[in-house]
Amino acid sequence: MHIVKYWYLEESFNMMKRIGMAEMMKLCHLLVMKTYQKGAYVHDMGQPDETVYFIKKGQVKIGHRDEEGNETLRYVLGQGHIFGESRIMGDQSSGYFAKTLAETQVCLIEADMMEQLLAKYPRLNNAITRISWKKVSKMERRLEDLLYKDAKMRILDFLKDHVRENGKKEQEGLLTAKNPFSHTDIAKLTSTSRQTVNNVISSNRAPGVFEYDRYVIRIKADHEEA
Repeated sequence: MHIVKYWYLEESFNMMKRIGMAEMMKLCHLLVMKTYQKGAYVHDMGQPDETVYFIKKGQVKIGHRDEEGNETLRYVLGQGHIFGESRIMGDQSSGYFAKTLAETQVCLIEADMMEQLLAKYPRLNNAITRISWKKVSKMERRLEDLLYKDAKMRILDFLKDHVRENGKKEQEGLLTAKNPFSHTDIAKLTSTSRQTVNNVISSNRAPGVFEYDRYVIRIKADHEEA
């Protein structure tokens, strides 16, 4: 089982290849693997921040929920990302939910154990920091989009970024990725309305350039502007 986890971490997290066999095997020994169905909460608002999660496959939306139950989505994370690491990175803020957008497999470890490993293995510390910063960069890009892009460009760029990050190239020169998003999800993640999302997608569909349905999203591999 540890070898399976080792293979998973090496394949899913490029940064892990830099830390060495000893650190990797120690981490694998402590990890627990779990599978969550679509729509399941991996972590919810009322839970303490005591676990660090590594996403093996699938996608998870991260956000907050106010006292009235209204959700504010912050970002979507896929394979190769981690979440729940705020405490070990020095951020004492808490209170978030992590909900799957598709069937998702994660490896998890108690935060206390993770902190001990990071203190003992500097290369592991560096690798986790790099992965964590990928998430920070994603949030920063979203904030920049709010400042400099109109609603249409925010929606189209969000969808294209999703395909580029998670898609596979087809023979027809298209990149194709599963579509885990509802129009409401896209609206919340781009700070637009559901109707605007519907209008933008409908008016920008073009065979072989930008294709969208409830199951998949396709873009031309070398396409920059829809």
